[in-house]
Amino acid sequence: MAYLFQTLQSRIILLIIMVALPGLIGVFYDSYVERERAIEAAISQSVNTAKATSKFQSTLIDKTRIFLQNLSSFDAVKKPNSQTCSAFLADVLKVNSNYINLGVPRADGELLCNARPMKTPVNVFDRPYIQEALATREFSIGEFQIDRATNLTSVNFAYPVMNATSDTVVALVVAVISLEWWSETLSESHLPDNTVAYITDSENKIVAAYPTNNNLLGTPLHISSTAIENSNTAFDNSAFISNDPYERVYVKRPLFEDGKQINITVGIPLKHALEIINERLIKTAGILTAIVMLLVGVSVWGVRRNVLKPIRTLLQSTKALAEGKDVSDAPLHGSVELVKLQQRFTSMAKTRLEAEKRLIDSQASLLESKNILASHIENTPLGCIAWDTQLICTDWNKSAEHIFGYKKEEAIGKHASDLIIPPELRTEIDDAFAQLLKKKAPKRKINKNVTKLRHTIICEWYSTPILDLTGNVISVTSLVQDITKNMHLEEKLKLSASVFSHAREGIFITDSSANIIDVNKTFVDITGYKRNEVLGKKPSMFKSGKQSPEFYRHLWASIISKGYWAGEIWNKRKNHEVYAQLLTVSAVNDDEGNVKNYIAIFSDISEAKEQQYKLEHMAHYDVLTNLPNRSLLAERLDKALAQCKSDRGFVAVALLDLDGFKEINDNFGHSVGDELLVILAHRLKGTLRNSDTISRFGGDEFVAVLANLKQPQDFAAIVKNMLRVASDPVKIGEHQLKVSASIGVTVYPADNTDADQLIRHADQAMYVAKQKGKNCYHLFDIESEDAIKARHEILQSIAKALNNREFVLYYQPKVNMRTGEIIGAEALIRWKHPVKGILSPASFLPFIENHQLSIDIGEWVIEESLQQFSRWKQLGVHIPISVNISALQIQQRNFPIRLSRLLAKVPNVPPEAFQLEVLETSKLGDIKKVAEIMDDCVKLGVTFAIDDFGTGYSSLTYLRRLPAKVIKVDQTFVRDMLIDPEDRTIVVGVIALAKSFNRSVIAEGVETIAHGTSLLELGCELAQGYGIARPMPATEMPDWIAHWSTKTEWKSPTPQLLDNEA
Repeated sequence: MAYLFQTLQSRIILLIIMVALPGLIGVFYDSYVERERAIEAAISQSVNTAKATSKFQSTLIDKTRIFLQNLSSFDAVKKPNSQTCSAFLADVLKVNSNYINLGVPRADGELLCNARPMKTPVNVFDRPYIQEALATREFSIGEFQIDRATNLTSVNFAYPVMNATSDTVVALVVAVISLEWWSETLSESHLPDNTVAYITDSENKIVAAYPTNNNLLGTPLHISSTAIENSNTAFDNSAFISNDPYERVYVKRPLFEDGKQINITVGIPLKHALEIINERLIKTAGILTAIVMLLVGVSVWGVRRNVLKPIRTLLQSTKALAEGKDVSDAPLHGSVELVKLQQRFTSMAKTRLEAEKRLIDSQASLLESKNILASHIENTPLGCIAWDTQLICTDWNKSAEHIFGYKKEEAIGKHASDLIIPPELRTEIDDAFAQLLKKKAPKRKINKNVTKLRHTIICEWYSTPILDLTGNVISVTSLVQDITKNMHLEEKLKLSASVFSHAREGIFITDSSANIIDVNKTFVDITGYKRNEVLGKKPSMFKSGKQSPEFYRHLWASIISKGYWAGEIWNKRKNHEVYAQLLTVSAVNDDEGNVKNYIAIFSDISEAKEQQYKLEHMAHYDVLTNLPNRSLLAERLDKALAQCKSDRGFVAVALLDLDGFKEINDNFGHSVGDELLVILAHRLKGTLRNSDTISRFGGDEFVAVLANLKQPQDFAAIVKNMLRVASDPVKIGEHQLKVSASIGVTVYPADNTDADQLIRHADQAMYVAKQKGKNCYHLFDIESEDAIKARHEILQSIAKALNNREFVLYYQPKVNMRTGEIIGAEALIRWKHPVKGILSPASFLPFIENHQLSIDIGEWVIEESLQQFSRWKQLGVHIPISVNISALQIQQRNFPIRLSRLLAKVPNVPPEAFQLEVLETSKLGDIKKVAEIMDDCVKLGVTFAIDDFGTGYSSLTYLRRLPAKVIKVDQTFVRDMLIDPEDRTIVVGVIALAKSFNRSVIAEGVETIAHGTSLLELGCELAQGYGIARPMPATEMPDWIAHWSTKTEWKSPTPQLLDNEA
C-alpha cells in the first residue's frame, strides 16, 4: 500500500482528494439531517391520522349507546315478533345514515325483526357481544365481523330491551356500523399517495383495509420492516419503516380504549420525500466530484507529459539494452535535463549492441544446424535410440517413449536387456550387437521386444554404427518402429480372406456407389453368375420383381439411418429362377464417417420357405385329403354365421360319417382306406358350391358348411348329392369298393346356438340317421324326441358304466428305440361293456365331449393311473405314466387344485413321473387362460405333452404358448411316411420344430422296424406303436418289461438326413 503513494503522480492526486474531502462530508451530513426530519414528519402525520380515527370511533360509540338506549323504549321494538317491528326499524334506518342495519333479536338469538329484508332466518345467540349484553344487561360492543344480515365487514352494538313488568331481558336492539366510514374519513384527510391503513383484530388479522382490498380480509397483517430508534411518537416501539418499494413509516395504536385489542395501523410513504433529498445529494456531490476530477486530470496530464513520459522512455531504453534489442532514437519531449540524459544513453547503447550482434551472427549457423538435427531426431515418427559400445542407452527420443513406455530420463544409462529385451532373447541380441560392432555396417532386423508394462511387441530395427576419425565405433544409432498392429492386421486380412472365400453364405461387396467390386465362391454357387459377369454391375440386376419400389426405399432408408438392413428378399438367379434370400446389408465407413463400401451377406432359404409353407398348410388342411381341417372349418363356420346374421339368410351344417369304412380298413389295409378317403373327399367337394366348405373332421367323418342359403330347405338337394356320390362304387387296384354315408344336418338360425354346438347337433342327427338304416340324412330338430332320447340313452349308459367301474386302463409302452430304455407308458381308456366286450375310445368318447362326464371320466383316469403307478412301484417297476385330458377338463379353473388333491392321495408317486397329454385336436378357446392353468400344474411337478401334433387347430400356437416339454408326432403321418413323401416331409418338419423350440419329440404309430429305422435317421429316438407293443392290461406290463429288448436294426442308424430335409 505504501508503494502506491511513492510516485509523483499518486501524491498529487492524494493532495487534491484531501482538499475536497471536507466538502463531501458536509454534503452527506446535510442529506442525513433532512432524511431524519422527513421521517419524523411522516410519523407525526401517521400518529395524527390514527388518533383522529380513534377519536371519531369513540364519538360514534357514545352516540350509538344513546341511540340504542332511546330506541329500546319504543313499543315496536319491545315486540320483535310483530310485523310492525321490521317496518319501524326500516323507517329509522332511512334517517340514520351512520348505520347500515338495525335489528331486534329475541333473548334466544332468533333475529325476526330486521331493518333489511332477510332471505333466510338468522340466529345471533353465538355472538359474544350478544351474550355479554344479556349477561350484564348493559350496552356491549362486538368484535369486527361479517354481518350475517348485510354480509359486510362491520362493528355491531347491542342494548337490552327490558320487560317493564318482570324486569327481564326480552330482546336486544342491535345497530350495525360499516367500516366504510373510516375509509371515507381517510380519503378526505389529504394524505400522500400510496398511503395505506389497516384495522386488525385481537389475532392480528385484517378486518378492514384502506385502500379497499377484499382479498386481504381475514389474512394476518405482516409488514417486513425496520424499527426507528429514538422516535418521538409517544408510542413505545410503535413506529417503524417498511422494506417495501414505498419505504412507508407505519404507526400502530389501539382503536378502542376498552381493552378489545382492536388496532389501527397507518403507513405514510417516505419514498417521494427521500427521492427529493437523494436527488439534491447526488446533484451537489456530483458537482463537487466533477471539480475534483478536473483538477486531478489537469495535474496528471502535466506530470505525465513533462516528467513521467521522458522517464518511462528512458526506462524502456534500459530494458531494451538489457535484452539486446535496438534502442529507439526518436525525438523526446519534456524537461531539458531528461532529454539530454536520453540522448547520451542512446549513443552508448548502440555502440554496445553492434558489438554483441557480430558475436551472435558468428554462432548462428552452427546452432541452427544443430537444432535442425535435434528436432528431426526428437520428432521423427520412428523411435531413435543411441547406444554406446556396451549397449548402454545414451539418447532416447519421444517416439521411443511412445513405443516402449519409458521416459527419456528412465532409459538413459540403462542396458538394453534391462529395458526392452525379453530374457529368452538376451544372448541372441548380445551376439547380434557384437557382430554389428565388428562389421561396422548398418543392419535391419525384426525382433520381439517388451515394454515397460512387460507387454510383448514386435519391432523392426535399423541400426547404424557411428565411427570416429580413426574408424573406430564410438556409438550405435538405432531407428525402430512398432509393427505389432501391422503383423496382426496382416493375420486378420489373411483370416478375413479365408472367411470370405470359404463362407457358406454368399457375399458380395460394393463401392460407395453400389457397384459390385468382389464376390465369393458361394455367391457364384447360389446365383449362377460368374465373378466377371457381375463386377462393376449394381445389385439391382438380381431383382425378382416381387418387391415393390416402396420395399427398396425402406431398405435403403434403414441402411442410411441405422447402417444396416436385415430381412427376407426375393431375388433372381442367372437362370431366371426366383428364390428367397435371408439378406443382411451393412455399410462400412471410413475414418471420417463417410460410406466406403457396402457388404451384403445372404443365404438361400428357399427350402426353409417351402417347409414353412407346408407347416402353415398343415395347420389348416388335412394332410391326407387336402381338405380344410378343424381349425379352418371353425374359422369358416364362424364367418358364415356372422354373414348369416347380417344377410338374414340360413346356414346348414352337415356331418357325414361313412358306413362300412372300418371293414374296408380292416380287410384291405390302411393304404386302401386312405386312398378311398381321398377319392370320396374329391367327390364330396365336387357336390358343393363355391361358397360352401367341406372339412375332414377326423377318421371317416366329414363336416360341410352350406352358407348363404335363401331358404332353410335349400340344403336338401346338396345333401342328397353327397349321399349319392358317397355310395357310388370306387375301384382301387383290383378291388371294387362300396360304402354309404349317414348324414346329420342342422340349420341356423332355426337351431340358434354357437358353432361348436351346431356341429354336436349335426353329430347327434347323424347317429339318428344311422339308427334309421344308414345311407340317409336326418335333420336335427331341437324338439325331436328321437334325437334327445338317443343322446340321453348314450350318456346314461356311459354314466352307468362309470358308476359300475366298467372302464379299464390299457397301457402302451414308450421307449428309446436306440438304447432300448423304457421311458414311460401311456394310459388308454377302454370300455369293458357287459354285452359288446372291450370297446375302443372312439365308440363313446365323442358323445361326452364338452360334457361334465368328460371331466368325471378324466379324473377317474388320473386317479386310477396314479394308483397303478403305486401298485407297480410295490412290485419294483418304476415307469412314468402319461394320460390324456380333454379340452373341457384342462379349461377348468380349479383343475390344478383337484389335481393336487389326487396327487396327495398317492404320496409315493413323484409328480415328475406323471405326464398330462393335451390333444392338439382340442379347441382350447382362451389359450392364455389354459397356459396359466398349465403353469400352475407344472408348479406341482407334473409335465405336459402335446398329443397328435399337426392334426388340430393351431399347432404352432400351441407349441409356442403352452408349457409342454414333449411333442407327439401323430400316427397318421408316421404310418405313411415310408410311402408318402408329403407325410415324410411333415414328420421332418415336426422334428425340426421340436428341435427349434427345445422340445422332446415322440413318434406315435411305429408299426414296423422300417418305421423306427427311418425315424432314427431323422433324429427321433423316442417312439410308441404296434411295432413296439400294443396297448395291454396293467397286469401284463411287468412281464413285457422283463422280456423287452430293442430291435437290432435300431441300434446302429445315426441321424443323417434331418439337416438336409428340414
